[in-house]
Amino acid sequence: MRGQASANVAVFVDGIPVQRDSFGGLKLVDIPPSQIEKVEILRGNMSAIYGESAVGGAIHIFTLAGAGKSGPIASVGYGSRNTSNLTAGYNLKGEDFKLGFTAQKFKTDGFSAMNPRESALVNPDKDAFERESFFINGEKRVSKDLAIGFQANSIDSKVEYDSTSNPNFGPASPSDRQNSKQKSSDLTAYSRANLSTDWTSRLAITQSDFKNQEFYNGSANGTYIGNQLGVQWGNNYKLGTGNANFGVDLIKAEFKTPTKYERDSLGSYVGYSGRFDRLDYQANLRRDEIKSQEGNTSKANSANTWLIGGGYSLTDSTKLIGLLSTSFRAPAVSDLFGVPSWGQNPNPDLKPSEHKGGEFGLQQRSSIGLLRAVYFKTETKNDFEWRNRQINNIARTENEGVELGLSGSAAGWGYKLNAVLQDPKNAESGVRLARRAKEYGSIGLTKTAMGVDWGSNVIWSGNRTDSHVVTFASVTNSSFTVVNLTASKKLTPEWTGRVRVENAFNENYQLVHGYNTPRRGVFVTLQYQPK
Repeated sequence: MRGQASANVAVFVDGIPVQRDSFGGLKLVDIPPSQIEKVEILRGNMSAIYGESAVGGAIHIFTLAGAGKSGPIASVGYGSRNTSNLTAGYNLKGEDFKLGFTAQKFKTDGFSAMNPRESALVNPDKDAFERESFFINGEKRVSKDLAIGFQANSIDSKVEYDSTSNPNFGPASPSDRQNSKQKSSDLTAYSRANLSTDWTSRLAITQSDFKNQEFYNGSANGTYIGNQLGVQWGNNYKLGTGNANFGVDLIKAEFKTPTKYERDSLGSYVGYSGRFDRLDYQANLRRDEIKSQEGNTSKANSANTWLIGGGYSLTDSTKLIGLLSTSFRAPAVSDLFGVPSWGQNPNPDLKPSEHKGGEFGLQQRSSIGLLRAVYFKTETKNDFEWRNRQINNIARTENEGVELGLSGSAAGWGYKLNAVLQDPKNAESGVRLARRAKEYGSIGLTKTAMGVDWGSNVIWSGNRTDSHVVTFASVTNSSFTVVNLTASKKLTPEWTGRVRVENAFNENYQLVHGYNTPRRGVFVTLQYQPK
């Protein structure tokens, strides 16, 4: 997003930040798609709203559990690569409460994770994946001004994978078998209260845990454990003609790799949004303090971030929009202290990355839909990159580009088009940043005909620079275009049949050099949900 690395995006599930590992990477968001109600994506520097790492933007995932009509839900699916998917659940709704749970079993034979034609060291066999998951949530309205609830999930997965090296950092063998078992869980308790006619408040406490066990040729090869306690207190207060929001976020995380690390972060924020005549405006301030520790050695970082944005309606259908903001990301504990057992050297002098950016655009509503065009520019000081077996700072990187979007409907067709043209680069050397395309986008089309909901999605990307999987020499991943097709039909008011064709034209492409992506697959699903 906005030319930023994936670690520079904040991800939330039902408003709760997804746990990060000791490397700063997001814990696998292994939520069954059937449990996702919607996904909202906000692009641009958003640290002043969402905290550390919301540099490229923020992704919000909202789940379905407990949201439907009372009664059972179920689905069964089968498709290419011997992929099976079984989901069952039950929703119960009363006048002042709701309760829902869902269980899922997913399994696939998969495909070879790495391409043996690009490295003779990797095992060419298929790499299977399976997952068992359980989700439950409930909410009780205690009074007209108070509701309490909980959310919980447990996910167990097994994944086979390929590598060019063995656990001792020597070359792998084509007969090597490498796999891992992962278990994660999240438990959240929350309350929503109307403290007055103008003041609403939400308090949430979340305990997140995950455990990753590695296996090499059938033998245990290390365990990685992480746990995180998060507390969120958020408030919204009607003030004048607008709304003020303020609150505190606290996260206490602990990792064992087997070295023990700790990372504590405290964020406090305040913001205001309102409207004056034709002008919508927003301002946000945030303070984050982060402390990382290994044994008796600690490192503290802090930052103040801000955001100012607005939109001015020239007419009822034309609107100018603009945004200026700053963001930051503190080093992860592994970046500072290293993980010798995983071949990462420490860098205690690593500085936080600091970002600033702005955007200016136009929104136009017409008979063909909503057109949005945005010019953006970002600059980063002390960005991070992997070099010489450690994370190092890059003096300055920058990105400049244009985002175009069109969504609407006409003649029974629904459409959504997006395109990005950008130039993410090392500002000192002028070299394009790795794994970033200069142009990419998507086209989505939907139409109902003959009682069937038809859909197609085309995803395209220009080429991306990368490093060779073995020699680390500079290489280029080719541009690609992937077409996905769907068809859905209501068989009865409760039963729905779906067919999905992924990568319909069997495009052979790579997102990361040396790693395969799925070829063409056909999947059929039958779903039951009460109406």
